[in-house]
Formats: sequence, structure tokens, C-alpha cells
Amino acid sequence: MKRFGFTLSLFLIMGISSARDGGTTRNSFLSAGYMQAKESANFGLVFKGPGLTYGMCWNFINGNRLITYEYEIGAGILFSRDIPALGFYLKPVDLAYMFKIPAGESNLFIGPSLNLEYNYNLYPDLQSGFDYWFSNIGFGVNALYDFIYANSSFRIKLNSSIAGFSSRQQDYRDPYFYDIGFKYAISHLHQDLTFGSFNSFNTTKLEFYWKPVNESRVTIGYALKYSGYYQPPEIAMVSHSIKLIIGKKQK
Repeated sequence: MKRFGFTLSLFLIMGISSARDGGTTRNSFLSAGYMQAKESANFGLVFKGPGLTYGMCWNFINGNRLITYEYEIGAGILFSRDIPALGFYLKPVDLAYMFKIPAGESNLFIGPSLNLEYNYNLYPDLQSGFDYWFSNIGFGVNALYDFIYANSSFRIKLNSSIAGFSSRQQDYRDPYFYDIGFKYAISHLHQDLTFGSFNSFNTTKLEFYWKPVNESRVTIGYALKYSGYYQPPEIAMVSHSIKLIIGKKQK
């Protein structure tokens, strides 16, 4: 965890330094989509339903370097065989430090990324007071490509974890005893963090953005996201979402 804190601080310092020397853009976004979650601890049932998230993003560019930081918070209501579930999502850190490949006039940026994500689910009709979670601190690769076609701006963005720390509930829990509530949720989300790579978990997100005209403050995007944890109890989550991005108003 000390190494994680050091890495996070280093990323932030590099981002702030570049923001001072180069250009900075900021925008907020709202995403609405359709989510699916298969939780092995729920007898393999697949829960599906709508979700809504809100967040903000900063882009710091200086020469051949691009640093992006964003946060996101959301919730969803999922169903399986008329059984409801509540899902909560928080991503306080989505940080990438990228370089132009090759340097110069290229529109392709590639570099390392750091993500901190929390997924927290409740199944009140199925699992009483038990909570279910998947937390991860993922170190990965981020790639971004910009291009212009027919007077419109486009962006393709891909992020995938390579290794990191993850937390999940135990495969077996005492059916006569459980803890629930905000204090316990915070404790559970950081419980028994273990290091692993592709054999343990993976999170991958592919995004496609379209801005109708270069001067527009509005950008429309589509995002496909996958999250998977491969040790018992396994979980797989997939979401499709439409993203509306509003840029900061120019003075």
C-alpha cells in the first residue's frame, strides 16, 4: 500500500506540473446505460438493468505528453427473475500519463494508468443483509487516438489493467451473522487487499467519442466496460453506456 500511495502521489505531481506548463481542459459528463452482473455467490444468476453515473475529467497537455484525470460516481437497479438488486459504483481515481507515439504530429497517445474502483452490491430479497463488493487498485495501459473526419472530431480511448490489488468478500460467510451499514461498507471495500495480475482480475474499458463541430461544448460518447474477478467467488460485469460530455464554457 505504501508503494501505491507513492505511485499515486508521483502521478499527481507530474499532472500538476504539466498543467502549469501547458494547456488544461475540464469537462463534466453524465452516462446512462445498461449493466449486467453475474455473481457466482448468487447461484450464477445474471442481474441486468439500467445505471446512471456522473463525473468530471481534466486533460493536461504539454508538448508530447498528455495527462488525464477523472472521477465517477453512479448507481443502478438490476433484476433477475423479478428479484431486485442495488448496485453502487465509485471511481475516485482514473489517472493516465501518456506520450505521443511517435513524437511530433501524431494523434496517438499511449502510457501507464492508475485506477481505483469500488463496486458495491446489495441483494435484499435474495441475500438478506449480506453485502457484495469488488474493489481494485489497477495498474495498466491507457491509449488514446484523436482524428477529424467530415468536420467532426472523434476520439477512441482504451484502458486495460495489467496488475494490482483487489478485494472481494469471502467465498463462505456465516449465514447467521452479518454486518451492514456505511461504516462496515467502507471497511469491507478495503478488506484483505491482495496483489494479482490477469490470473486474478481484469478491468477493460473501450470508449468512442464524437463532437459534431470543433467549437461545440457537447461531445457524445459510447463506452463498453468489462470487469472480472477470477478467484472464488467469481464475478463478471459488463456495461454499455451512452455518455454526454459538457466542456467548460470559454470566456
